[in-house]
Amino acid sequence: MGTIRLLWRDADRLPYLYTLRQAAAAYGTELVLEKAMSREYGELLMAGVVDMLGENYWNQQLSKAKGAPLVSVAAAVNTINEQVFVRPGITSLGELAGKRIALRDMRPTNLIDPLWIERRGLGSAELVFVPEAESGRWSPWKRVVEGDCDAAIVTNLFAAPAVAAGLHSLPMGRFGFLGNVVLTTTRENLSRMRADVENLVRGMFDAARAFKSDAAKILGIMQTIPQELMQPPNITIGTSEERGRVYGHLRDELSETPIPTTEAISNFYEMALPHYPELAGYNPLQMWDLSIAARIIDERN
Repeated sequence: MGTIRLLWRDADRLPYLYTLRQAAAAYGTELVLEKAMSREYGELLMAGVVDMLGENYWNQQLSKAKGAPLVSVAAAVNTINEQVFVRPGITSLGELAGKRIALRDMRPTNLIDPLWIERRGLGSAELVFVPEAESGRWSPWKRVVEGDCDAAIVTNLFAAPAVAAGLHSLPMGRFGFLGNVVLTTTRENLSRMRADVENLVRGMFDAARAFKSDAAKILGIMQTIPQELMQPPNITIGTSEERGRVYGHLRDELSETPIPTTEAISNFYEMALPHYPELAGYNPLQMWDLSIAARIIDERN
């Protein structure tokens, strides 16, 4: 078999990607992890600098709508991996109607979270977008502690400081979401490298199963990740306690079957449509080729 060069950005993905690399190698495909040094993901893919993206699906649908020959083949996470944290005294979502909710001011969070809030009947809430340069990574909860807001949405991996600060979470229910990692490549690459792409998708099935059932294996793989890659403001996994906490969050958010739900595809389209007119008339299903994943599901069933 061959090699697939995959572009990644945030170190939060590495415990999963290192597991995926090992799983793909078992089928004969070498996964080379290339760290993105800029945000020109699609451009790097189209220029042949990398073979596949693990990042940035939400923005690649814009390129697809403009005619780029892109195709996504699998998705590791298909429900939202965030929580709403509220100040003491608030005990139900309904109490947030008309209140101030702090959100991370970064794409795609500042697109998907407003849609999530609206779908939960909280369209009257005042949304406060907090730049990370001000708050620190995934720390809009600080606005709640300061008394400026009543609630904040935080991703699970960075929720511990909000809890330590005295905030508590409220259930918001499942919500379709395309979290990392989404595998996106070009039609030409898919045709040329189909056997290796299939091995990588098979590896995603195996990686999800390992996360769900073999904690010792995943914790061992996490110890092989160079510590210089896992430094603040990223997650840290230097201690067994940190590794256990991160593993638990990743295990719980991974889909057992690495394909998107129709709700997740629809939500990522609907969140972007009001802001990007080039998406008008675009059908997001044309971005997806799930034939490999579907065959693997049939085989394993």
